[in-house]
Amino acid sequence: MVALKHISFTEILDLVYSSACEDYKKDKGITFLKGLNDKHVVSLKSITDNIESFKAVAAVLTTCLLKKIENPQQDIRLHKKVLTGGYSGRTLDTEYVTPFFKKRFRRYAMKESGWLTRSLEQAHAFTLGFPGKIRNISVKSAFLYLLDEVEKGNVKPDKLMQGLFLLLIQKLEHESKELTIISSPTKEDVTINVLIECLKEHFFSRYNVSGASKLPVIALYSIYQVLTLDLPRFKDKKLSPLKSHISADSKAKGVGDIELLTKKGQYFEAIEVKHGIPVDADMVRDAFEKFKKRPIERYYILTTAEPNIKSGSEKEVKEIIEQIKQEHGCEVIVNGLIHSLKYYLRLIPQPGLFVWTYTRNLEAEFKASSEIKEEHMRLWGDILKKRLNR
Repeated sequence: MVALKHISFTEILDLVYSSACEDYKKDKGITFLKGLNDKHVVSLKSITDNIESFKAVAAVLTTCLLKKIENPQQDIRLHKKVLTGGYSGRTLDTEYVTPFFKKRFRRYAMKESGWLTRSLEQAHAFTLGFPGKIRNISVKSAFLYLLDEVEKGNVKPDKLMQGLFLLLIQKLEHESKELTIISSPTKEDVTINVLIECLKEHFFSRYNVSGASKLPVIALYSIYQVLTLDLPRFKDKKLSPLKSHISADSKAKGVGDIELLTKKGQYFEAIEVKHGIPVDADMVRDAFEKFKKRPIERYYILTTAEPNIKSGSEKEVKEIIEQIKQEHGCEVIVNGLIHSLKYYLRLIPQPGLFVWTYTRNLEAEFKASSEIKEEHMRLWGDILKKRLNR
């Protein structure tokens, strides 16, 4: 730790990460982890095993450890300047830790900072009695215990950080090997009705993790990727890359979840996807705010909810759509996402191509960020085996 405290925050993170990589290459990190206290390893694993739902805890823990390495005299539990003797953990996270995670562990990176999470942002020291309502008791206990152990001098912060990074490297490698086995359907006579049932099961299953709202977006994006290859309407049109959850909405500068552009880079068509939420008048108004100063031919608001439009809002929604058409010229279309998928699948000569595209996009999103979780991937693999593969 003496050697680390005189270098920059970025250099500390990179150096500890490099050491973790070396240990992983040597023997998957087994020797290093055996050198740590068993309870420390169990606590770290509690955080890494649940990191898809508790990215903020990992970011805050890393930030606190980073501060302790840089300044061993600092009580790292005092994570806000308003606390006597405290420091700004959020600033340190925003400037160094979250950018590091986006570079090295993108799937587990926060959008901006772990301190934007309500359960962690309150002005109370991270002592064992911290009142923040971290949903998983095991994760909360592990987080507070590790910080307490550092402050008692029972473990060096750089060793804990290295252990954390090593476990994350292990997790990524394991996921990469386990989840690249999803195959495309071997059944040639795939029907549209069967595909729709597959998608509905994937969208609406009860998951133990967040992120299911992204599944309909990826499915519709996959349809558009196939349609733009042959459909005359989309000739010379470009499909914008699928937006990542890591970019905050205010910084995305787009008009919808899915966007098609003209050769000149102007918006041609856009789609806003809602999952389980009926469309109401306010949603249509909000959509118009996104594109009212830009030329665009069509704007779809598609929802998985049934009915598609909130009960009692049908007339107002229709009136707003007509008003937008008169004022702007854009045709706003509100519809059911499942109904739209059925229609689009009829336009595809080989429905199996959509399944292949959707599967590849799921894999890409899973590797790129933590919005798509291992549970989503495994269920899709099970659905393919059960319904489409012989």
